[in-house]
Amino acid sequence: MRKIGVVVAATLLAVGMARTSWAEDGVTDNEITIGVFAPLSGSLANYGTDVVNAAKMMYERANAAGGVNGRKIRFIIEDAKCSPNDANAVAKKLVTVDKVFLLNGGSCTGAASAIQGYVERVGVPHVMLNASGDPALFPPSKHVFGGFGGTQNTVGNAMMKFAIEKLRAKTVSYIATDDDYGLANYAAAKAVADAAGVKIVSYDRIPKQIDDVTPTMLRVLQAKPDVIISASYPQGAVLIAQARGNYGMTQPLIQATQGLSSPALFAKNVGDDSLLKDFYFTDVLIDQPDSKALQPFYDMYRTAYPDRKDIASYMPFGIASSMTVLDGLKRAGRNLTREGFVDALEKTNLDTGVYSGPVEFGKVRRDAVRSNNVLKFDGKTSEVVGRYNWDGTSARQ
Repeated sequence: MRKIGVVVAATLLAVGMARTSWAEDGVTDNEITIGVFAPLSGSLANYGTDVVNAAKMMYERANAAGGVNGRKIRFIIEDAKCSPNDANAVAKKLVTVDKVFLLNGGSCTGAASAIQGYVERVGVPHVMLNASGDPALFPPSKHVFGGFGGTQNTVGNAMMKFAIEKLRAKTVSYIATDDDYGLANYAAAKAVADAAGVKIVSYDRIPKQIDDVTPTMLRVLQAKPDVIISASYPQGAVLIAQARGNYGMTQPLIQATQGLSSPALFAKNVGDDSLLKDFYFTDVLIDQPDSKALQPFYDMYRTAYPDRKDIASYMPFGIASSMTVLDGLKRAGRNLTREGFVDALEKTNLDTGVYSGPVEFGKVRRDAVRSNNVLKFDGKTSEVVGRYNWDGTSARQ
Protein backbone atom coordinates (compact mmCIF):
# COMPACT_ATOMS: atom_id res chain seq x y z
CA MET A 1 0.00 0.00 0.00
CA ARG A 2 2.87 2.33 0.82
CA LYS A 3 4.37 1.62 -2.64
CA ILE A 4 1.01 2.34 -4.30
CA GLY A 5 0.75 5.57 -2.34
CA VAL A 6 4.20 6.65 -3.49
CA VAL A 7 3.31 5.88 -7.13
CA VAL A 8 0.01 7.79 -6.90
CA ALA A 9 1.71 10.77 -5.26
CA ALA A 10 4.41 10.78 -7.94
CA THR A 11 1.76 10.58 -10.67
CA LEU A 12 -0.22 13.46 -9.20
CA LEU A 13 2.96 15.51 -8.90
CA ALA A 14 3.79 14.83 -12.53
CA VAL A 15 0.26 15.82 -13.61
CA GLY A 16 0.49 18.97 -11.50
CA MET A 17 3.83 19.86 -13.09
CA ALA A 18 2.41 19.25 -16.55
CA ARG A 19 -0.56 21.47 -15.77
CA THR A 20 1.75 24.17 -14.48
CA SER A 21 3.86 24.15 -17.62
CA TRP A 22 0.73 24.16 -19.80
CA ALA A 23 -1.35 26.43 -17.57
CA GLU A 24 -1.66 29.24 -20.13
CA ASP A 25 -3.48 28.86 -23.43
CA GLY A 26 -1.06 28.89 -26.32
CA VAL A 27 1.90 27.55 -24.36
CA THR A 28 3.17 23.96 -24.36
CA ASP A 29 6.55 22.53 -23.51
CA ASN A 30 7.59 23.00 -27.13
CA GLU A 31 5.50 25.83 -28.60
CA ILE A 32 4.14 29.34 -28.14
CA THR A 33 1.15 30.16 -30.35
CA ILE A 34 0.74 33.74 -31.54
CA GLY A 35 -2.20 35.22 -33.43
CA VAL A 36 -1.19 37.65 -36.18
CA PHE A 37 -3.75 39.82 -37.98
CA ALA A 38 -3.80 42.75 -40.40
CA PRO A 39 -5.59 43.87 -43.58
CA LEU A 40 -4.60 41.33 -46.23
CA SER A 41 -7.34 42.07 -48.75
CA GLY A 42 -9.28 45.06 -49.99
CA SER A 43 -8.20 48.63 -50.68
CA LEU A 44 -6.06 48.89 -47.52
CA ALA A 45 -4.18 45.59 -47.92
CA ASN A 46 -0.98 47.53 -48.57
CA TYR A 47 -1.00 48.51 -44.89
CA GLY A 48 -0.81 44.88 -43.81
CA THR A 49 0.69 42.47 -46.35
CA ASP A 50 4.35 43.38 -46.04
CA VAL A 51 4.09 44.03 -42.30
CA VAL A 52 2.65 40.57 -41.66
CA ASN A 53 5.23 39.02 -43.97
CA ALA A 54 8.00 40.75 -42.03
CA ALA A 55 6.68 39.52 -38.66
CA LYS A 56 6.34 36.00 -40.06
CA MET A 57 9.92 36.20 -41.33
CA MET A 58 11.24 37.18 -37.90
CA TYR A 59 9.35 34.38 -36.15
CA GLU A 60 10.66 31.87 -38.68
CA ARG A 61 14.21 33.15 -38.15
CA ALA A 62 13.78 32.77 -34.39
CA ASN A 63 12.57 29.19 -34.89
CA ALA A 64 15.53 28.40 -37.14
CA ALA A 65 17.81 29.61 -34.33
CA GLY A 66 16.17 27.27 -31.80
CA GLY A 67 13.12 29.24 -30.72
CA VAL A 68 12.63 31.20 -27.49
CA ASN A 69 13.73 29.56 -24.25
CA GLY A 70 13.40 26.15 -25.88
CA ARG A 71 10.02 26.78 -27.51
CA LYS A 72 9.26 27.31 -31.20
CA ILE A 73 6.87 30.04 -32.33
CA ARG A 74 3.68 28.87 -33.99
CA PHE A 75 1.76 31.69 -35.65
CA ILE A 76 -1.76 31.85 -37.07
CA ILE A 77 -2.48 34.63 -39.56
CA GLU A 78 -5.90 36.21 -40.14
CA ASP A 79 -7.25 38.99 -42.38
CA ALA A 80 -8.86 41.81 -40.35
CA LYS A 81 -9.45 44.07 -43.40
CA CYS A 82 -8.89 47.30 -41.41
CA SER A 83 -12.44 46.85 -40.10
CA PRO A 84 -13.32 47.11 -36.38
CA ASN A 85 -16.00 44.42 -36.78
CA ASP A 86 -13.63 42.06 -38.59
CA ALA A 87 -10.87 42.73 -36.06
CA ASN A 88 -13.19 41.81 -33.18
CA ALA A 89 -14.30 38.62 -34.93
CA VAL A 90 -10.72 37.66 -35.73
CA ALA A 91 -9.48 38.37 -32.20
CA LYS A 92 -12.25 36.26 -30.64
CA LYS A 93 -11.59 33.42 -33.07
CA LEU A 94 -7.84 33.46 -32.36
CA VAL A 95 -8.38 33.52 -28.59
CA THR A 96 -11.30 31.12 -28.19
CA VAL A 97 -10.78 28.69 -31.07
CA ASP A 98 -7.04 28.78 -31.75
CA LYS A 99 -6.17 29.37 -28.07
CA VAL A 100 -3.30 31.77 -28.81
CA PHE A 101 -1.02 33.02 -26.05
CA LEU A 102 -0.93 36.57 -27.38
CA LEU A 103 -2.07 38.72 -30.29
CA ASN A 104 0.41 40.52 -32.54
CA GLY A 105 -1.74 42.45 -34.98
CA GLY A 106 -3.33 45.63 -36.18
CA SER A 107 -2.35 47.94 -39.03
CA CYS A 108 -5.22 50.45 -38.78
CA THR A 109 -5.99 52.44 -35.66
CA GLY A 110 -9.75 51.86 -35.69
CA ALA A 111 -9.45 48.09 -36.06
CA ALA A 112 -6.54 47.72 -33.63
CA SER A 113 -8.24 49.83 -30.97
CA ALA A 114 -11.62 48.13 -31.39
CA ILE A 115 -10.46 44.96 -29.63
CA GLN A 116 -9.14 46.73 -26.53
CA GLY A 117 -12.22 46.00 -24.43
CA TYR A 118 -12.20 42.34 -25.40
CA VAL A 119 -8.51 41.64 -24.73
CA GLU A 120 -8.74 43.39 -21.38
CA ARG A 121 -11.74 41.28 -20.37
CA VAL A 122 -10.01 38.00 -21.26
CA GLY A 123 -6.50 39.10 -20.20
CA VAL A 124 -4.73 38.37 -23.49
CA PRO A 125 -1.72 40.58 -24.35
CA HIS A 126 -2.12 42.50 -27.61
CA VAL A 127 1.01 43.91 -29.24
CA MET A 128 0.07 45.94 -32.31
CA LEU A 129 1.91 45.74 -35.62
CA ASN A 130 1.98 49.16 -37.31
CA ALA A 131 -1.23 50.86 -36.15
CA SER A 132 -0.87 54.16 -34.30
CA GLY A 133 -3.50 52.91 -31.88
CA ASP A 134 -3.89 56.16 -29.90
CA PRO A 135 -7.40 55.51 -28.52
CA ALA A 136 -6.24 52.21 -26.98
CA LEU A 137 -2.97 53.65 -25.61
CA PHE A 138 -4.13 56.87 -23.97
CA PRO A 139 -4.99 56.32 -21.21
CA PRO A 140 -2.95 53.10 -21.01
CA SER A 141 -4.55 49.74 -20.28
CA LYS A 142 -2.79 46.70 -18.93
CA HIS A 143 -2.69 44.28 -21.87
CA VAL A 144 -2.44 46.60 -24.91
CA PHE A 145 0.88 47.77 -26.37
CA GLY A 146 1.23 49.73 -29.62
CA GLY A 147 2.42 52.87 -31.31
CA PHE A 148 5.07 51.05 -33.36
CA GLY A 149 4.45 53.50 -36.19
CA GLY A 150 4.60 56.36 -33.74
CA THR A 151 1.27 57.43 -32.27
CA GLN A 152 -0.55 60.37 -33.78
CA ASN A 153 0.58 62.38 -30.75
CA THR A 154 4.12 61.80 -32.02
CA VAL A 155 3.30 62.43 -35.70
CA GLY A 156 1.23 65.58 -35.15
CA ASN A 157 3.89 66.90 -32.80
CA ALA A 158 6.65 66.36 -35.39
CA MET A 159 4.76 67.92 -38.30
CA MET A 160 3.87 71.08 -36.43
CA LYS A 161 7.33 71.48 -34.88
CA PHE A 162 8.91 71.13 -38.32
CA ALA A 163 6.49 73.67 -39.81
CA ILE A 164 7.33 76.17 -37.09
CA GLU A 165 11.05 75.56 -36.54
CA LYS A 166 12.28 74.81 -40.07
CA LEU A 167 9.65 76.37 -42.34
CA ARG A 168 9.05 79.42 -40.09
CA ALA A 169 5.28 79.06 -40.30
CA LYS A 170 3.11 81.62 -38.54
CA THR A 171 -0.13 80.28 -40.02
CA VAL A 172 -1.09 76.71 -40.93
CA SER A 173 -3.95 74.99 -42.76
CA TYR A 174 -4.67 71.55 -41.33
CA ILE A 175 -6.42 68.61 -43.00
CA ALA A 176 -7.09 65.42 -41.02
CA THR A 177 -9.26 62.33 -41.33
CA ASP A 178 -12.60 62.31 -39.52
CA ASP A 179 -11.71 59.48 -37.13
CA ASP A 180 -9.86 59.01 -33.84
CA TYR A 181 -6.57 58.91 -35.69
CA GLY A 182 -7.19 62.33 -37.24
CA LEU A 183 -8.44 63.82 -33.97
CA ALA A 184 -5.36 62.64 -32.06
CA ASN A 185 -3.02 63.96 -34.76
CA TYR A 186 -4.70 67.36 -34.81
CA ALA A 187 -4.86 67.67 -31.01
CA ALA A 188 -1.13 67.07 -30.65
CA ALA A 189 -0.28 69.50 -33.45
CA LYS A 190 -2.61 72.16 -32.07
CA ALA A 191 -0.99 71.88 -28.64
CA VAL A 192 2.37 72.68 -30.27
CA ALA A 193 0.88 75.52 -32.34
CA ASP A 194 -0.87 77.07 -29.34
CA ALA A 195 2.33 76.99 -27.29
CA ALA A 196 4.22 78.75 -30.10
CA GLY A 197 1.51 81.29 -30.89
CA VAL A 198 0.96 79.86 -34.38
CA LYS A 199 -2.53 80.21 -35.84
CA ILE A 200 -4.39 77.38 -37.58
CA VAL A 201 -6.29 79.37 -40.20
CA SER A 202 -8.32 76.47 -41.61
CA TYR A 203 -9.10 73.00 -40.31
CA ASP A 204 -10.90 70.37 -42.40
CA ARG A 205 -11.82 66.78 -41.53
CA ILE A 206 -12.16 64.41 -44.48
CA PRO A 207 -13.20 60.73 -44.85
CA LYS A 208 -10.61 57.96 -45.14
CA GLN A 209 -11.91 57.17 -48.60
CA ILE A 210 -12.50 60.36 -50.60
CA ASP A 211 -12.85 61.17 -54.29
CA ASP A 212 -12.91 64.96 -54.24
CA VAL A 213 -11.01 67.43 -52.04
CA THR A 214 -12.10 70.53 -53.99
CA PRO A 215 -14.12 72.19 -51.16
CA THR A 216 -11.30 71.56 -48.67
CA MET A 217 -8.56 72.90 -50.94
CA LEU A 218 -10.61 75.98 -51.91
CA ARG A 219 -10.84 76.82 -48.19
CA VAL A 220 -7.07 76.37 -47.92
CA LEU A 221 -6.57 78.61 -50.96
CA GLN A 222 -8.71 81.30 -49.37
CA ALA A 223 -7.00 80.98 -45.96
CA LYS A 224 -3.52 81.63 -47.48
CA PRO A 225 -1.51 79.70 -44.87
CA ASP A 226 2.28 79.64 -44.69
CA VAL A 227 2.26 75.81 -44.58
CA ILE A 228 -0.28 73.06 -45.35
CA ILE A 229 -0.35 69.96 -43.11
CA SER A 230 -2.19 66.79 -44.14
CA ALA A 231 -2.96 63.86 -41.85
CA SER A 232 -4.85 61.88 -44.49
CA TYR A 233 -4.74 58.35 -45.86
CA PRO A 234 -3.26 57.54 -49.32
CA GLN A 235 -6.29 58.40 -51.42
CA GLY A 236 -6.74 61.82 -49.83
CA ALA A 237 -2.98 62.45 -49.74
CA VAL A 238 -2.71 62.05 -53.52
CA LEU A 239 -5.70 64.31 -54.19
CA ILE A 240 -4.38 67.00 -51.83
CA ALA A 241 -0.94 67.00 -53.47
CA GLN A 242 -2.52 67.23 -56.94
CA ALA A 243 -4.93 70.01 -55.95
CA ARG A 244 -2.17 72.07 -54.33
CA GLY A 245 -0.31 72.12 -57.64
CA ASN A 246 -3.37 72.54 -59.82
CA TYR A 247 -4.50 75.58 -57.80
CA GLY A 248 -1.04 77.12 -58.02
CA MET A 249 -0.36 76.95 -54.29
CA THR A 250 3.32 77.36 -53.49
CA GLN A 251 3.15 76.71 -49.74
CA PRO A 252 5.11 73.70 -48.44
CA LEU A 253 2.99 70.58 -47.88
CA ILE A 254 3.73 68.20 -44.98
CA GLN A 255 2.05 64.77 -45.17
CA ALA A 256 1.74 62.26 -42.31
CA THR A 257 3.40 58.92 -43.07
CA GLN A 258 0.15 56.97 -43.35
CA GLY A 259 -0.55 58.81 -46.60
CA LEU A 260 2.49 57.17 -48.19
CA SER A 261 2.33 53.39 -47.92
CA SER A 262 5.09 53.55 -50.55
CA PRO A 263 6.75 56.87 -51.55
CA ALA A 264 7.37 55.59 -55.08
CA LEU A 265 3.75 54.50 -55.48
CA PHE A 266 2.56 57.82 -54.05
CA ALA A 267 4.63 59.75 -56.60
CA LYS A 268 3.31 57.53 -59.39
CA ASN A 269 -0.29 58.18 -58.32
CA VAL A 270 0.29 61.94 -58.08
CA GLY A 271 1.49 61.64 -61.67
CA ASP A 272 3.74 64.70 -61.89
CA ASP A 273 6.88 65.20 -59.79
CA SER A 274 6.65 68.97 -60.26
CA LEU A 275 3.60 68.85 -57.98
CA LEU A 276 5.89 67.59 -55.18
CA LYS A 277 7.97 70.75 -54.91
CA ASP A 278 8.49 71.57 -51.22
CA PHE A 279 6.79 68.33 -50.22
CA TYR A 280 7.63 66.61 -46.90
CA PHE A 281 6.46 63.53 -45.04
CA THR A 282 6.99 62.05 -41.60
CA ASP A 283 8.33 58.61 -40.78
CA VAL A 284 9.28 56.84 -37.59
CA LEU A 285 11.93 54.80 -39.42
CA ILE A 286 15.58 55.61 -38.77
CA ASP A 287 16.04 56.61 -42.41
CA GLN A 288 14.34 56.37 -45.78
CA PRO A 289 13.41 52.92 -47.12
CA ASP A 290 16.36 51.09 -48.70
CA SER A 291 18.82 53.53 -47.13
CA LYS A 292 22.16 52.25 -45.84
CA ALA A 293 20.76 52.05 -42.30
CA LEU A 294 17.80 49.88 -43.36
CA GLN A 295 19.43 47.96 -46.23
CA PRO A 296 20.12 44.80 -44.18
CA PHE A 297 16.42 44.51 -43.31
CA TYR A 298 15.32 45.02 -46.91
CA ASP A 299 17.89 42.50 -48.14
CA MET A 300 16.60 40.00 -45.59
CA TYR A 301 13.02 40.65 -46.67
CA ARG A 302 13.71 40.33 -50.39
CA THR A 303 15.48 37.04 -49.79
CA ALA A 304 12.44 35.74 -47.90
CA TYR A 305 9.87 37.14 -50.38
CA PRO A 306 11.49 37.47 -53.82
CA ASP A 307 8.09 37.99 -55.49
CA ARG A 308 7.40 41.23 -53.59
CA LYS A 309 8.43 44.02 -55.95
CA ASP A 310 6.72 47.11 -54.51
CA ILE A 311 7.44 46.81 -50.79
CA ALA A 312 5.31 49.07 -48.59
CA SER A 313 7.29 51.53 -46.48
CA TYR A 314 5.58 50.02 -43.41
CA MET A 315 7.36 46.69 -43.85
CA PRO A 316 10.07 47.32 -41.18
CA PHE A 317 7.36 47.98 -38.57
CA GLY A 318 6.53 44.27 -38.67
CA ILE A 319 10.19 43.52 -37.99
CA ALA A 320 10.35 45.84 -34.97
CA SER A 321 7.01 44.70 -33.53
CA SER A 322 7.89 41.00 -33.73
CA MET A 323 11.40 41.72 -32.39
CA THR A 324 9.73 43.33 -29.37
CA VAL A 325 7.49 40.30 -28.86
CA LEU A 326 10.45 37.94 -29.09
CA ASP A 327 12.49 40.07 -26.70
CA GLY A 328 9.61 40.12 -24.19
CA LEU A 329 9.09 36.35 -24.43
CA LYS A 330 12.78 35.73 -23.85
CA ARG A 331 12.93 37.98 -20.80
CA ALA A 332 9.69 36.49 -19.41
CA GLY A 333 11.59 33.21 -19.04
CA ARG A 334 10.81 29.55 -19.40
CA ASN A 335 7.98 29.63 -16.84
CA LEU A 336 5.90 31.68 -19.28
CA THR A 337 2.62 33.31 -18.25
CA ARG A 338 0.65 36.15 -19.77
CA GLU A 339 1.17 38.27 -16.67
CA GLY A 340 4.89 37.55 -16.75
CA PHE A 341 5.01 38.56 -20.41
CA VAL A 342 3.21 41.84 -19.66
CA ASP A 343 5.65 42.53 -16.82
CA ALA A 344 8.57 41.87 -19.19
CA LEU A 345 7.12 44.20 -21.85
CA GLU A 346 6.79 46.98 -19.28
CA LYS A 347 10.57 46.88 -18.87
CA THR A 348 11.27 47.08 -22.63
CA ASN A 349 13.98 49.45 -23.82
CA LEU A 350 14.98 47.99 -27.18
CA ASP A 351 17.06 49.41 -30.01
CA THR A 352 15.60 47.58 -33.00
CA GLY A 353 17.87 49.24 -35.56
CA VAL A 354 14.67 50.12 -37.42
CA TYR A 355 13.40 53.25 -35.70
CA SER A 356 14.65 56.78 -35.11
CA GLY A 357 14.45 55.99 -31.38
CA PRO A 358 14.17 52.97 -29.07
CA VAL A 359 11.04 50.93 -28.35
CA GLU A 360 10.15 51.75 -24.75
CA PHE A 361 7.29 50.78 -22.48
CA GLY A 362 6.62 51.29 -18.79
CA LYS A 363 4.07 50.83 -16.00
CA VAL A 364 2.06 53.79 -17.31
CA ARG A 365 3.34 53.87 -20.89
CA ARG A 366 2.04 51.72 -23.74
CA ASP A 367 3.21 53.68 -26.82
CA ALA A 368 6.39 52.21 -28.28
CA VAL A 369 8.17 55.05 -30.08
CA ARG A 370 8.16 58.78 -29.36
CA SER A 371 10.51 60.02 -32.08
CA ASN A 372 9.68 60.92 -35.68
CA ASN A 373 11.70 61.97 -38.72
CA VAL A 374 10.61 64.47 -41.34
CA LEU A 375 11.81 63.75 -44.88
CA LYS A 376 11.89 65.96 -47.98
CA PHE A 377 10.64 64.08 -51.07
CA ASP A 378 10.81 65.20 -54.70
CA GLY A 379 9.10 62.18 -56.25
CA LYS A 380 12.31 60.20 -56.72
CA THR A 381 14.59 60.68 -53.73
CA SER A 382 14.04 61.54 -50.10
CA GLU A 383 16.29 62.79 -47.32
CA VAL A 384 15.86 63.24 -43.58
CA VAL A 385 15.68 66.96 -42.78
CA GLY A 386 14.52 66.85 -39.17
CA ARG A 387 13.98 64.59 -36.15
CA TYR A 388 11.58 65.38 -33.35
CA ASN A 389 10.72 63.77 -30.02
CA TRP A 390 7.36 63.95 -28.29
CA ASP A 391 7.61 64.64 -24.57
CA GLY A 392 4.44 62.78 -23.63
CA THR A 393 2.19 65.80 -23.24
CA SER A 394 -0.81 66.39 -25.46
CA ALA A 395 -4.22 67.97 -25.54
CA ARG A 396 -5.69 64.48 -26.14
CA GLN A 397 -4.83 62.01 -23.36
